[in-house]
This record gives sequence, C-alpha cells and structure tokens, in this order.
Amino acid sequence: MSQAAQANNVLYAQAGGVTAVINASAAAVIETVQQNSHVFGKIYAAINGIKGVLEEDLVDLSEIDNALIEQLKYQPGAAFKACRFDLDPLEHNPAQYERVLAVFKAYQIGYFFYNGGNGSMVTAQKVSDYCRARGHQVICVGVAKTIDNDIALSHCSPGFGSAVKYLATSFIEATIDIRSMHETSTKFFVMEAMGRNAGWLSLAAGLVKQIVPDAPLLLLPAETPFNRDAFLQRLSDLVEQYGYCVCMVSEGLQNENGDYLNITAIEHTVEQDYTQLGGVGEIIAKIAADHLNCKTHCAIPDYLQRSASHCVSQTDWEMAYGAGKASVMAALRGEHGTLPVVIKTSDTPFAWDFQTVNLQEVANLELRVPDEFICCNGMDISQAGIDYLLPLVQGERSSPFVNGLPAITPINFQLTERVLPKYIAFK
Repeated sequence: MSQAAQANNVLYAQAGGVTAVINASAAAVIETVQQNSHVFGKIYAAINGIKGVLEEDLVDLSEIDNALIEQLKYQPGAAFKACRFDLDPLEHNPAQYERVLAVFKAYQIGYFFYNGGNGSMVTAQKVSDYCRARGHQVICVGVAKTIDNDIALSHCSPGFGSAVKYLATSFIEATIDIRSMHETSTKFFVMEAMGRNAGWLSLAAGLVKQIVPDAPLLLLPAETPFNRDAFLQRLSDLVEQYGYCVCMVSEGLQNENGDYLNITAIEHTVEQDYTQLGGVGEIIAKIAADHLNCKTHCAIPDYLQRSASHCVSQTDWEMAYGAGKASVMAALRGEHGTLPVVIKTSDTPFAWDFQTVNLQEVANLELRVPDEFICCNGMDISQAGIDYLLPLVQGERSSPFVNGLPAITPINFQLTERVLPKYIAFK
C-alpha cells in the first residue's frame, strides 16, 4: 500500500489569539472525524499549534470521552494552547520544514486542520506545500476564527459575534451607569477594543443605540485617521447637548500621518518585529479630560473580550461549530489548501452556509470595515453597520455555572510518548 493511502491520521492545532468559541470548532472537528472513521484513522491534537508539531507535543484524541467533548463546547481559551509562532521562510530555515515532515510521517498524518486567522493560514499553506512537494500527500484545510473579523472573503469570522456581544453588553451597562452619574461625576467614558488595523470590534459600541437611542456616542475605528480637532469639537457638542459622552476606540487607531497613537512594546525577532498595541484608550481619556476639565474614565477589556464564555452568542457558537465541521467535510471531498468561509444566504431570517476558498486567496489579506458602516463624520456607526452586527449577537449560550461560578476548569491532556529526537522550536 502506498504511503499516501496509509497516511489517514488527523492532526488538529490552534493558533493565534483565541476566541470564546474556538473550542467549539475543535469539538466539531473531533466529532465529525469520529463520524467518518471509515476514512480517518487516529486523531491527534498539537499542543501550542505549529510549535507543538515541531516539538512533537501531541495528544491522542482517538479515545476522548463524550463528557470532555461537551466541555470543549463551552470552554474559553485554547484547550490545546494556541501559539503566536510562525514558520520561518523555507530558504531561511529548512530544518523547520524537515522536522514537520518527519512528525507527519512518524504519525502518518494525512489530514491537517489548522484553526486560526489570516496569518495562521499562511503557516498551514507552507506546511502542506512542503510535505506534498516531498511525496507526503497531506490534505490541509484551515478552520476559520478571529475576533478581529478580518478574514477576507468571509461574511464574518467565527468568534467575532461573541466578542461583539460581550463588548456591546458591557458598553451598554457602562453607558447607563455614566448616564446616571454624569451630573456630579464622570462626564466622559471610553472603552478600548482590540483591532490592529481593522476597527470591527469598536463598532460594537454602536449597538448601545438599540437600548439607549439617544446615547451621545463617539466611535474611533482604526479605519478613520484620528483628527484631534474634529474629535474635540464633536466631544464638546455632545457634552453640551447631553451632559456626557461615551466612546469606543480601536487599539490600532492612527493619526493622520499613519502612526499608531500608542505602542506598548515591540518584540524583535530574526524574521520580523511584532508590535504590541494597547493603551490608546487612556490617551483619549486624557485628551478629553484636559479639554473638558472634568473627570473621565477608561476601560480596557483586553483579553476579557475574547474569553467571555458567559456571554457567548448562540449564532456565533453555531458558526464556530459549523466552521470545524465544514473543514472536515472539505477534507472528505479531497479539497486541499482550502478554508471554509461564511457566506450569508438570507437576511430575513438571517442564515448562512460555508463555502471553501483557496488558502492563498485569504492568507495575509485583511477585511476592513467598509465605508458604508461608518457615518460621514468618521466617528459614528451607520444603520448599515448596525444591521450587519445585530444578527451576529443573537441568542445566548452561556457556560454552565456551579456554586455561583463558571464551570470552566482547565483541561489537562496527557502527551503521547515522543518517538523522534528532541527538537526545540525556538530559544
């Protein structure tokens, strides 16, 4: 029997920033593989994404019990530990690729599912191209996820809807708080949303208008260069009219010269620099405080917005589970180097399906907020933007609670015994 026919084991891995529903995708991959045991062999998961593949930190999930799969369906974080680690270019570090191939051969991996965002799709494509070029016919399919909602060609990204639901809920609650206190206390409140170059998450604040229609709102998405004078003028107008103002800002907000308003740190690596953003909310709060000569407050949800398993959108959960299932089904069809993306099929009722696109089409592309979702002043959401967001936050799928606290005990997996020489991915 040929090597290609023998290699029918499955490897699943998680990469990049997590979402509140990433493990629902993992559960879907596992269950769909189990339902097709006539095609697939064993199923493994790598701990720490492609780093875990390199270091042979693998878990055999072939005998995983149903209770653990059910826990995955509401577990926050990355149950298999997602990594921020990419393969170097082949010409710079061929040893990495040789090691991946060695692991795939040792474990007879014929199917590789990589659960991540745009950058992760690049890694998935690199792995599959290298292995196939050297005679190991692995089928590689991406599993979409990202709270940033920047996966190109997709109506939305699994994980985004739950992050929007959490941010919108928190922002609405804070707005009602400020509304009740502004006459003698805080007159300006700003919340900072994640989003390096795409301001999708900052739009979440626009949903406050569904609850507080006259909320004096300022939105500062990453797509609109920050104009200090225009901001202060709009701020003054809102405070004069309503007595207070609430604001949401993208962490990736840039000035009119294209510079980030704030950079927390820069990590230097051999191949590239990684810029860590954050803290722009505090800068906006300070600008407002100096201008208004009043008390202001800033909230930075940071990891909270991507890990809030108590505030998951049912619609988003179903998308995340569907993404995992669609990826396995694509592999069953023999599709290689593809990514199932969300395609909206109906507005009323809101409905969607999955359509596969070539990984190379979406790798390193960014879907940014379209102009029609932002009002002409660049500091508010349009009705089209609200209409886009509302279907994605529908329904509740909260994690179960025990003794008043969420039942989300960390899951510890037993690693398989290594069969290859030790390998250190990076030092």
